[in-house]
Amino acid sequence: MTRQLLIIGSGAAGMLAALEAVSHGVHPVLLTKAELGAGNTGEAQGGLSALTALGVSRGDSVQAHVSDTLNAGAGHCAPHAVSTLCQDSPDLVTRLEALGVHFDRDPAKNYQLGLEAAHSAHRILHIGGDATGKGLVNALGAACRSQQEAGALEIIDHAMATELCVREGRVSAVRYLRDGQQQVRSADAVLVATGGIGQLYQSSTNPAGATGDGIALAARAGAAISDLEFVQFHPTMVDPVKYPGVGMISEAVRGEGAWLINDAGERFMLQIDERAELAPRDVIARAIHAQQLAGYQVFLDARHVEAAQGTGFLAKRFPSITARLAACGLDLAADQIPVTPAQHYLMGGVLTDLEGRSTLPGLYAAGECANSRVHGANRLASNSLLDAMVFARRAIRAMLTDSADQHADLPPTDSRRLPAARTGKPIDLPELQRIATQTLAVYREASALQQTIARLDASTAQAADERTLAELENLLLVARLIAHAALARTQSLGAHYRVENPEPRTGERTSWQLSPTDERQHTDEAKEIFA
Repeated sequence: MTRQLLIIGSGAAGMLAALEAVSHGVHPVLLTKAELGAGNTGEAQGGLSALTALGVSRGDSVQAHVSDTLNAGAGHCAPHAVSTLCQDSPDLVTRLEALGVHFDRDPAKNYQLGLEAAHSAHRILHIGGDATGKGLVNALGAACRSQQEAGALEIIDHAMATELCVREGRVSAVRYLRDGQQQVRSADAVLVATGGIGQLYQSSTNPAGATGDGIALAARAGAAISDLEFVQFHPTMVDPVKYPGVGMISEAVRGEGAWLINDAGERFMLQIDERAELAPRDVIARAIHAQQLAGYQVFLDARHVEAAQGTGFLAKRFPSITARLAACGLDLAADQIPVTPAQHYLMGGVLTDLEGRSTLPGLYAAGECANSRVHGANRLASNSLLDAMVFARRAIRAMLTDSADQHADLPPTDSRRLPAARTGKPIDLPELQRIATQTLAVYREASALQQTIARLDASTAQAADERTLAELENLLLVARLIAHAALARTQSLGAHYRVENPEPRTGERTSWQLSPTDERQHTDEAKEIFA
């Protein structure tokens, strides 16, 4: 019997998952909150970290990629998961090219490979110089639309998933909001691939739709959530106060040799890490934050790169960044660019095994909303697209063959229950963002975390319409999970920096589930849906 697969989200993970299902002869349903391809994938500048035949010829290896990923993850990655991620990369590149993805090549048709922070080799494939995400979205989106026209794929756009319905201990349907109406679709297996949590913070590289939907849906359904204390901040967001809307400057610019300097002219990273501007993101974000606390402005300086490489080099290598900067009167080749850390990526999420299975039968996860345990406490640059697509493909294969009660078989974690929320003071998005930005950001401190938890645990989301309210409820739940996880991990590790204990220290992986009083009951709805 043909299985009905339902995929929530249409970034790199969701679209490739849908295409993978079609290739296996299945007719999947792809549910997306906005239009097809809207989300974080399209914002990706740097590229796809992947081994290719050219990489081997340049002295790179799977093991070197594994080693770099483990080192960046600060000892908190699952080594077997990282090995799987890196070993699957060459086949992924082949599959993407078969779907119409065209990575940049030199005149001799060899891949152009970039270098980014904490990588030991040039292994970053890119599209259009610095428009990798857009290139992926365009190619995968076109392939999905083609399959839709052929009748092999159903796409439901502008539909926000609001609930995972559970029947007899497994996820069996999805409730969603479309055109102001609640609707329900049944499914034999559901993949959440909904992206990140950027709207929790006042400044983020994420688009507006990044509201933690998949994590909140999975948590309410009873799945384990882990490692939410590890929130990555991209070091080089163009100052959003002076230049709103410009966005981030890809790490690849530093890979080409750009420096970070303060307004005293000091290249401060030289004293902090031997890798200087190519240290891991968490190291650089903290260093910039410390400079700001000391009263300095920080700039990205690539003028010497242009001088060394020749006029026009930066504009050709980074055309999208150059255009965005030019729109606000800045020139990467001639100006020092004011930068600041901004929320970028969540390492934690729905806890999964190597096949995308969650701890709840019938529920799978891939991409940023999932925690496949490959990123540890700090994601290695350009591993996000790789993670999303490698594990999306593996999840589809599992969804097609798993038994009804199959779920993730994972090593034991420090399992905790999130205390039940209490109906209390209303909270809106600006206040939630202010709280998160002040206390759940680059630095964390015990008393501030305790105050945040007291406020969030007694808050009720307040918004003007049903969809906005659903998004705010998701962000509020994610914020509570982050705050409790951050307080529970008393030692610093990777992107989680506790002011009281700054020296890094590894520890157990903690997973969280909602208290029984917080979990939604689906029995009556299931009777209605499946009658």
